[in-house]
Amino acid sequence: MKFPWSHTTIVDMIKNDHKVEEKCHKVTADIIAGKLTIAEFVEELGPALTHTDASVRAQGTLLLSNVLKDLPPDGLTGEQLEFVSAFYCDRAKDHNAVTPMVLVGVEALSRMTNLSDAAAVRLLRSMFELITCQSQKKPERTLYFQTIVTLSERKTDALKEWGADFIYGVIGAMEGERDPRNLLYLFEQMPTFIRAYPMHHLAEEMFETFACYFPIDFHPNPNDPVPITRDTLAEKLADCLCATAEMAVFAVPLLVEKLDSSLKVAKLDSLALLGRCLAVLDVKEVEEHHAELWSALKRELFPTGPSSSADKELQEAGYGAMQALAKNASTDESAAKTFLDQILLGVMGSLTDASSKNFEASLQIELACARASSFCAVYVIEKLVPMLLAQLNVDGFVEMRLQNILVDSLQRLMVPCAQWYCWAELDPTLLGQVQKKFIEILMQQPNASEQKRSALKALAAVPEMVTSENRYVVYNTIVNDLLASVDKVPQTDAVEDCLYAFATRNQQEVKTVVLNKLITHDFSTTEQAVTERTFKTLGKLILYHGYMEKMVNFFLSLVFAKPPPADDRLAIVAMDTLTDVVETGNLSQFAKAELYLQYKLLDRFFEYVTDQLTSDYLYSMSRLIAAVVKQLPTDEQKDLILKRLPTLQLQRRSHLYLASGLLGYLDESVPLVDHFESLVNDLSKLALETDDERVRQVCHRLLCSLFNRMPDDDHHRGVLKRLLAVLKAELKKHNHQAVLILGWIGKGLMARGHAEAGEIIDDVAELLDHPTLSHMAALAFEILSLEFPQLHLPLLKSLFKQKLFVWVMKKLEGKMEQYAVAHLKALVFVFKATPHAVLKMNLSKVGPVLLKCLAQDDDHTVVEALTIVGRLIRELDVFVQDHLQSLIPVLLKLVTRQSSMKVRIGSLECLLYICKYPTFLLLPFKQTALIELQKPLDDRKRLVRNAAVAARLQWYLVGSTEEAKDDK
Repeated sequence: MKFPWSHTTIVDMIKNDHKVEEKCHKVTADIIAGKLTIAEFVEELGPALTHTDASVRAQGTLLLSNVLKDLPPDGLTGEQLEFVSAFYCDRAKDHNAVTPMVLVGVEALSRMTNLSDAAAVRLLRSMFELITCQSQKKPERTLYFQTIVTLSERKTDALKEWGADFIYGVIGAMEGERDPRNLLYLFEQMPTFIRAYPMHHLAEEMFETFACYFPIDFHPNPNDPVPITRDTLAEKLADCLCATAEMAVFAVPLLVEKLDSSLKVAKLDSLALLGRCLAVLDVKEVEEHHAELWSALKRELFPTGPSSSADKELQEAGYGAMQALAKNASTDESAAKTFLDQILLGVMGSLTDASSKNFEASLQIELACARASSFCAVYVIEKLVPMLLAQLNVDGFVEMRLQNILVDSLQRLMVPCAQWYCWAELDPTLLGQVQKKFIEILMQQPNASEQKRSALKALAAVPEMVTSENRYVVYNTIVNDLLASVDKVPQTDAVEDCLYAFATRNQQEVKTVVLNKLITHDFSTTEQAVTERTFKTLGKLILYHGYMEKMVNFFLSLVFAKPPPADDRLAIVAMDTLTDVVETGNLSQFAKAELYLQYKLLDRFFEYVTDQLTSDYLYSMSRLIAAVVKQLPTDEQKDLILKRLPTLQLQRRSHLYLASGLLGYLDESVPLVDHFESLVNDLSKLALETDDERVRQVCHRLLCSLFNRMPDDDHHRGVLKRLLAVLKAELKKHNHQAVLILGWIGKGLMARGHAEAGEIIDDVAELLDHPTLSHMAALAFEILSLEFPQLHLPLLKSLFKQKLFVWVMKKLEGKMEQYAVAHLKALVFVFKATPHAVLKMNLSKVGPVLLKCLAQDDDHTVVEALTIVGRLIRELDVFVQDHLQSLIPVLLKLVTRQSSMKVRIGSLECLLYICKYPTFLLLPFKQTALIELQKPLDDRKRLVRNAAVAARLQWYLVGSTEEAKDDK
């Protein structure tokens, strides 16, 4: 028998060889290979295991435990495990210095596949009787708990036969545990354990084991690399307290007691636990606590005293608890009625007086109950509606504010009615009175009144309650409100909801009465905002079954009006509406099957458009075409390009916009090889020559998108080279447009990480020194940096913004002393697009540039620089601290710059947050700052005055006694 320590005795080896544990790996490998048995290994360890010195016995036991830990779960036979488990049962009686090593071995045995049920029970019995868990250190207690959990999952039947003694042992092991990580482990594992094992007579003892931790009072260690939060512990503890109904029944008295606590967190935990308990308890087990629960909840939901107010978070939790209680009671109608009667009795005094300060809280309580079940909803509505109507229908004068409150309350009661679809169960007479009141409001109240809005929302929730003759009143109100001036009806959300609710239930009536009136209305004389609002509302109806054909035909009749009207405003709004519908959600079927195939939208545009149409019309058309093409499958996009692109002459304005629609969102897999060079030549030529700014924008974006998706081969690189040569020739002629084209092409190439992008950026950077093109070069850097929502770049490489930053800094950092206005403007655009973390990593280079930007006359440059500097100040960056002497005077100068309100506000905010820096650094500037900050106090803009007040107040406090104490 060959062991790694065969040349010396095992005892000497344990005492002198510090690498003994490493040698155990060879023993493990030999046991797995069958060269050695566990019995032989134990025999070799005999002198150490029976040594008179406890430390030697402990090390010998640890060697055996480590070998067992390294063995695979099926590494030992059942017979071998019987022998080893017997050894560990005996070793549990040993000195407490040996106990931690025993627990390592027992935990390893618990995972062995061939461990018998009897051996598992013996091991646990030895642990419970001979090893006190809470006298061990934290790692050993963790092993103790892991052993219990592992064996309880694997040996369920045997441990159930053991009975109450096993449960008692588990309780004894857990009692008094204080370590948060061990507690989290127990809280996560024990709910499954509690549900799997009968508690016998120990259910209350098991509950009390966890109840002592409720509510959780825990403050995590800020330096913990894997922190445990209080909320996590609280949530997992609640899982244990209500793991079964047997446990949850003890939780109700506990949480009632904790609701009396003055701690907010205790109340919130109690209310959360109540919701959990009610989900598993039968109403008969909770019914006896209804009175005390209601009493405790009332204290939280109703503020006491003349100036007190209820905590909003506690109120929301309280309403949730009321809903849970009502839902629990709803399983027994008799119990539910008793509970709801009790609640109503408690809030009736407030509900019968809308001016009461507790009216809102009382209504919220009843609404929470109504949301619990259909039975509760019917009960609450039938009880509350007469109370509210009685206050509305009094003979005397009712203050308008109270009328609004009462009508809004009626509307909110309709929400649970719609939720449970229980309108048919309500008293018909009562329902008739409610709808009569709402119809009266629609007929009598002015358009923008709160009551009318509430009435519309109520009718939208339960349109079934409106009688056939009264529905026409609703329809007229919808039409009138939609067509009313924006000044008279600023919000139409309630009108729209009402229209959609009736549209789904009374399709023919809505088509005949509402849609016909709206469609035949003369929108040419209607204000633009009303037209847009109405069209947007009608556009949403396209998605409703049965309305698509009517609505699409209406919009297309405006788009393709013959002859084209002089005022194409309606056509533009119609196209924008259709575009919004196509782009909203997953509507590819509408775009493809309806607009593209059935209505032949693209074919009709190609036949209809002429150069006489306005740019606004053509732009909206291109957006709609692009939205439809984007939703088409790749194969259909290919067919469309093959059919339509060769026919276009881009020098014609209308054809350019058609091309923009076709190519705007084209899939990157659709080939453009045959058309690429001609497209690039035509677009670049048009962009250089045209005076139409919008046409130039279309050309720029198409060029950017084309070069972004350009195949990287010799042919396409040749096209790029030739275009760059043309542009450089134009630059020699001082053509400003060539600079912008370079910027757009560079943007497309940079986004995909193309090699030529760096060369273009270098060319643009060199133009910053040009006497006449420097301003355009700075604008080109803005194009390179900004994101454009309507720009489609199919190929995007990660970190391209960081790469732009590196390229530009590498090109310009050597000329910092020579920076002109254009250089600084270009750099600040690049900084704006660069991730903040990258700027901070390069602050030694970026910081001085930002300080120079703040001293510029260009407001745009200063605003962007202030944004970045402001963020650095908020983070208390060291660079700012080191440059306060130059930064503060610059900021004080900016607070009175009259050319830009944004500059004044930005500089004042920076001065406000600078006060967070150490006092001794700020004191030299305090007097000057207070004098300069007095000037913007009289600024003509209110926002500037507000910012000045906040900043000056903070500077006034610099060096005060209170702040000095804080610094100490």
